[in-house]
Amino acid sequence: MTLIALLGWFVLLAVIEVAAARGKNREPTSDGRLVTNFGLTAAVFLVGSLLPLTNLAASVIGRSFGTGLAGLIALPWMAILILTLITQTFALYWAHRLMHRLPLFWRVHRVHHADDFVDVSTSFRNHPLELAVTLPVSAAAVLAVGSPPSVVIAAQTVLSAVTIWQHADITLPSRIDQALGWVIVTPRLHRLHHNPERATHDTNYGELLTLWDRLFGTFNGSRGRRSVGLEDQVARPDRLLQQIWSPVYSV
Repeated sequence: MTLIALLGWFVLLAVIEVAAARGKNREPTSDGRLVTNFGLTAAVFLVGSLLPLTNLAASVIGRSFGTGLAGLIALPWMAILILTLITQTFALYWAHRLMHRLPLFWRVHRVHHADDFVDVSTSFRNHPLELAVTLPVSAAAVLAVGSPPSVVIAAQTVLSAVTIWQHADITLPSRIDQALGWVIVTPRLHRLHHNPERATHDTNYGELLTLWDRLFGTFNGSRGRRSVGLEDQVARPDRLLQQIWSPVYSV
């Protein structure tokens, strides 16, 4: 059911993107780019499904051994969900930041930034090797909280839905965007993270909340529509096999 809901959310935002692009003379996306983005998405989901360490596995292990805060203190389901989202977004913020700072990790993560457009198809355009970084920290957050499987599924659904929305090529009314930006990462704020300039794309690491960027000095609230992509590409951004092999090559 959650997968169907996320698919519906994806399609809805894609339709809004197409409608918003009319009359703005934006260059249409290429078939090669879409094949690359969806091919990488499929590879990530396939590899993720084969790995033994997942958020759900961590949840089952944690509940079996009574680990985590929820195993020590009786908390309402909604409180555990909020705590899980806060803990996971904190962990993923630092994992994301490390992927920008460590050269070896950046070789893998730059596959996401290599896209020369940003829209809903970019949402899960990641190299499968990135799971080696994101899954352990996310699972550790689940263990720390002691989240039950139902909370894990709900949290993952929320984070996935927000990821799709953040990458949508849509422009919110200025006042709404500014108001939401005090709490959550809007498409405008996340688009800044995809800017080719290093000083700009090394900001707005947040997966959901702007809290961590504001707290640790990486928040960027610049206005205006910025360009996206990477300079000095080591592989064509719209070629699937080249992107899969691109971590082998340094910049």
